Amino acid sequence: MTSKVYVVTDLGPGDGGKGGVIHKICDMSQIHTVIKRGGAQGSHGVHTSSGEKFAFSQWGCGTFSGIPTHISEQMIISPEGLLNEAEHLKYLHGIQNAFSLLTVDEEALCATPFHGVASRLRELARGNNPRGTIGTGVGEAYRSYQKLPELAIKARDLAIPDLRDRLAAIRDQVRSELQPIIAGDFLADDVTAVTKEVRLLEDDGFLNYIIDRFAEVAKQVRVVGHEYLGEIILAQEGAAVVETSHGVLTDRLAGFHPHTSAIRTLPRFTHGMLRNAGYKGQIVDLGVTRAYAIRHGAGPLPTADPGMTERLLDGSAKHGNRYQGKVRVGPMDFVLLRYAIEACGGPRSFDGLAVTWFDQILADGVWEMCDHYANADDPAFFEPSGKIKTSQSGGAQQLEHQHALGRKLLDCSPEITRLPVNADVSKDELYGVCASTLESHVDIPVRMVSTGPTELDKLCR
Repeated sequence: MTSKVYVVTDLGPGDGGKGGVIHKICDMSQIHTVIKRGGAQGSHGVHTSSGEKFAFSQWGCGTFSGIPTHISEQMIISPEGLLNEAEHLKYLHGIQNAFSLLTVDEEALCATPFHGVASRLRELARGNNPRGTIGTGVGEAYRSYQKLPELAIKARDLAIPDLRDRLAAIRDQVRSELQPIIAGDFLADDVTAVTKEVRLLEDDGFLNYIIDRFAEVAKQVRVVGHEYLGEIILAQEGAAVVETSHGVLTDRLAGFHPHTSAIRTLPRFTHGMLRNAGYKGQIVDLGVTRAYAIRHGAGPLPTADPGMTERLLDGSAKHGNRYQGKVRVGPMDFVLLRYAIEACGGPRSFDGLAVTWFDQILADGVWEMCDHYANADDPAFFEPSGKIKTSQSGGAQQLEHQHALGRKLLDCSPEITRLPVNADVSKDELYGVCASTLESHVDIPVRMVSTGPTELDKLCR
């Protein structure tokens, strides 16, 4: 039986560096499976000491080590994306049959390219008031499933005889819902993109292409029964790791509405999945945070500093794209980090922290951080200490609260302190500086510090 399951949770809005952390866990532990949950749009970067570099989306970050991936019921997959990722792994990295390393729970929901069109058109319609989306349709598919479950395609449906009719019905529903949006106004710079997306909804050739691609996935992927997680995977000796997309600050009810995902990202949902599968072994919860604040796209980032963005992010990374938005960075934000931890149940909910991208702090020569905001004095949202309150009201009332909280955060000003760091000291000393600083602010032991891109650069205690 599996004796230990690592649950890795991003304590920010994503982009925390989960990929490298999971790869390191796979490298140092007897991991037999990476279990995926969340959405197919996740881009988890892995850079190995042997020179391999890849952003995994639906395969787990242990793939370069030959560790199989199981896509759980709590994952929304992209069939089209599976084919593309498998091709990249084959032709760029020599993994001849990536599908042999993959099993998919029959209950996993599928996002279609039509959901992706809907996501992108809705974002274009917001003009200069973006919500932020990756644009693959994961959130659209989930919300559609909640409203119209009869139109959903799950993994078990990929080989059904009437798949064409189901996909055509999804396209018709998307077109119907989008008519008021398509008839509206768009920014002049977006008109060409809008025209392209609308044509996809009208093109029967595109529908036929999708049908063919879904049929190809049905031939390639191994879809397994819902009991497979408990009866087969968790019955194996050794350990497993759960890899979740997104981050706590984009959780549907804990994040800052509307700049959130459609799914739940808190570790308790992973715990529920494991317990429902009959798992009774040890769960090790590891929270991941960069050594500085980062947000890819719209939403509150109180410590955002354009100058720091220029220093830390080179090339085109900081420019983002039309749908997801620009990448912003700023000093380490302990106020938001403590909020994310509380949303997960508090410091006792975690066995340790992994701090990533500390090498960029070393290169910068100074570690900037924020422990308190100015103007954080509204008692509806903040404690007298300045700590952000967490809401448990649920439903529409909580969404309203989270929306208002996000606006309040936009008005807050960070109070920044600076700690000089010396890159010439030993790795043990660097680890000590990083760990003692984090632990004094969030009361969780630091178990990993990343001082570079590969598994050899991950210092563990």
